[in-house]
Amino acid sequence: MARCCLLLLFWAFLWPAASAVPCHPDDLRSLRGFAGDLSGGAVLLRTAWSGASCCSWEGVGCDGTSARVTVLRLPSRGLTGPIPGASLAGLVWLEELFLGSNSFMGVLPDALFGLARLRKLSLASNELTGQLSSRFGELTHLTLLDLSTNRFFGRLPDVFDDLTSLEHLAAHSNGFSGFLPPSLSSLSSLRGLNLRNNTLSGPIARVSFSGMPLLASVDFSTNYLTGWLPASLAGCGELKSLNLANNTLVGTIPSWIGEFDHLWYLNLSNNSFVGEVPKSLLRLKGLATAGRSSGMVFTNMLLYVNDKRRALNEQPNTITGSNNTVKSGRNNSMSGNDNTVISGDNNAVSGSFNTLVCGDNNVLTGDHHVVSGSNHIVTNSYNKVSGCTNNVSGSHHTVSGSNNAVSGSNNTVSGSNHVVSGSNKIVTDG
Repeated sequence: MARCCLLLLFWAFLWPAASAVPCHPDDLRSLRGFAGDLSGGAVLLRTAWSGASCCSWEGVGCDGTSARVTVLRLPSRGLTGPIPGASLAGLVWLEELFLGSNSFMGVLPDALFGLARLRKLSLASNELTGQLSSRFGELTHLTLLDLSTNRFFGRLPDVFDDLTSLEHLAAHSNGFSGFLPPSLSSLSSLRGLNLRNNTLSGPIARVSFSGMPLLASVDFSTNYLTGWLPASLAGCGELKSLNLANNTLVGTIPSWIGEFDHLWYLNLSNNSFVGEVPKSLLRLKGLATAGRSSGMVFTNMLLYVNDKRRALNEQPNTITGSNNTVKSGRNNSMSGNDNTVISGDNNAVSGSFNTLVCGDNNVLTGDHHVVSGSNHIVTNSYNKVSGCTNNVSGSHHTVSGSNNAVSGSNNTVSGSNHVVSGSNKIVTDG
């Protein structure tokens, strides 16, 4: 016990000295220059970064042996101004650079591409602009690249065949345009790919996914991509999330999507697909798992939903467009025209010329619906409503059943125990 106490005292004596070891002079000079070239929150940063022991500074990490700076993490610090490239160039051992959620502006400095050891680079949620340099291909050790939510524009450089260690690529919410670079197909280590909310165009099949066995998430939504769903996606057995909404994709939805055992989110809405949603999708167990943000979203297609899938009870589906069919289920939100709900409860249906064959406690708005069941709320005009205890408002309805509340004008009501208000009513059977 006495020996242990002596050892503890010995390490306690050495710890302040170890934490006060000064970092390399070049790194110290570079960090001070970095903070000195910025404004906004840099005032607080310069105050916090005092002394010569930069390895103990907030947001700075060093290699334990060489005391060279390897990590610089300064997210959400209110930093403004161009990224100080000259200062960063001195951090030659830098492996991780996180500058997201600040107010950096201007183009990326060329000095950034000289950081040959860089593995993780996040510049998300700033005001950076310009076209991306082909020099990104020089950062061959990158495993993470996040350029999302900036003002970059132009084509994505076709340099990804040099970035084969990349695991996560996010460049969403920018102004990127042009075709997808084919070199994306070389990213054999990729797990997440997010290029949504740009103006990318051309065939989605320019990217082959067959060499991406680890791919778990793909988001190409809100672009102008064309063509059929690439068959190369079928080999991505680890896929958990696929979002291709809001493009101009065509063809039919292939049955192999039903082979993705881990898929928990699928959004193919607002494209130009034809035909029916394949019944193989009902085998997607991940979409039916409770407690996660699961669900399927389609548009302008016949949709068949199995009432045994728990997802309908706990994670509602969103169905838009026309000529959709929901065989059964609950808590679905349907909008559009010429849709049919064969059975189910607590659905919200809007649009025109929809048919609710049976069910309870549904809310319908719009015109020319055919409604049967109980405890519905129906508004607008020209609806045919039958059943019990419905609340009907609007005009030109035909209502039958019992205990219905009807308001509006030019309604035809039959049955018993109704409450009718308005004008030009035809009431039969009490």
